Amino acid sequence: MISKEVRTYDFHKPEKVSKDQLRNLQILHENFARFTTVEWSAMLRTVVQVRLNSVSQMLFNEVISEWNVPSCIGVIDIPPLDGNVVVYVSPEFMFALIDRLLGGQGRVPPKIREFSELEMVLLRRLFKVILGGISETWHSIIALTPSLESIETNPQFIQDFSPNDPILHCSYITQFGEVNGRIDLVMSFISLEEVLPKLSVQHMLKADVEAVTRLGVDRISGVRLPLIAKFPVLTLSLSQVRALKVGDLIDTRCPVEDKLDLWVNNKIIFRGKLGKKNKKRAIKIESIVSL
Repeated sequence: MISKEVRTYDFHKPEKVSKDQLRNLQILHENFARFTTVEWSAMLRTVVQVRLNSVSQMLFNEVISEWNVPSCIGVIDIPPLDGNVVVYVSPEFMFALIDRLLGGQGRVPPKIREFSELEMVLLRRLFKVILGGISETWHSIIALTPSLESIETNPQFIQDFSPNDPILHCSYITQFGEVNGRIDLVMSFISLEEVLPKLSVQHMLKADVEAVTRLGVDRISGVRLPLIAKFPVLTLSLSQVRALKVGDLIDTRCPVEDKLDLWVNNKIIFRGKLGKKNKKRAIKIESIVSL
């Protein structure tokens, strides 16, 4: 008789994604941590750290029960996917970032309060980085164009989720100076339905290769290389070289209609004709030798 292990299943918490898909979702959301760390640090000209803590399936009311009031909650549209992403950021952490943007040291007010109108303007600027992080997270799977729908200060005002909705919960730990905080990124499974089939191992491997290729192209595209046009080699005697003076003309023995070799990194890449453009010498590329 073959015995099988009996596993408890909670119908109040249905598992919407497999372990492999959950692992791949964790890999994707590492990109959010890296992006926000770099962008916020550049914006504030100091070190801001965002680290992924966990990715799990939960119910919406389990997550919001830990959110403070007043809160700092962004409701974000993510077309072309349905539904919204809800991002909670510790108000203490956001107050510290805002204080830094205003020229301070990154201090937190003695008592957490509602954000002023000026602070809301800066808050939206900080949330632009979060929008970019969401786009960067999913770029290898689907091109999202996230936009900030609203910023709420009370979790009860969020109408996009019901308390018992199963959601994907991405938890991040944040640090700025001596201020620690958290980011909770919440995504409904209605939004994920379209992309879940793309979270297979094969698709993720292909996406990783494409991402590495894209990153490599981005990194080297700004590298400056010398482009050298060479005339045919001309041999002169030592006495002829010593006799040269300013104003002398050297006959290269190269007809005007002949093509010149263009070298990049000691390799002939193009051939072109010598000419003039806007009263300046120029070379028109007429053929590619190799790339």
